[in-house]
Amino acid sequence: MWKGWGMKTFFITSLLVLGCLLASAPAATAQDRADMKSCGDLAAANGLLIGDVLARNVTCSTAKKVARRLPGKCDPGGSKANGSCSVRGFSCLFARAAPELRFARCSKSSDDDELFKTIRFDYGS
Repeated sequence: MWKGWGMKTFFITSLLVLGCLLASAPAATAQDRADMKSCGDLAAANGLLIGDVLARNVTCSTAKKVARRLPGKCDPGGSKANGSCSVRGFSCLFARAAPELRFARCSKSSDDDELFKTIRFDYGS
């Protein structure tokens, strides 16, 4: 096939070309995302503690509204180990981290980025 080239030389050259092509590919969208900002801690009307509210491409006011609403709408009484629901147009997932602690993530997509708008927090007593 390639006169004068050994198989080993052809293989190494192919790997170098492939490496150059991959290095010039655009970066993943996760690296292009804005940083998460801290929106603090809060308490729901029933005294439930909501901690470490973080938001990306969402105002802290909206993030706190979603965080306050999720436990009562999606996990009334804190009886579910994990689940999903929709709050204020955000798709939310929550999971039990400890007997009285849940982690939650709510997101809205934009273009091809399903985590364009993201809210993260934990809640429990």
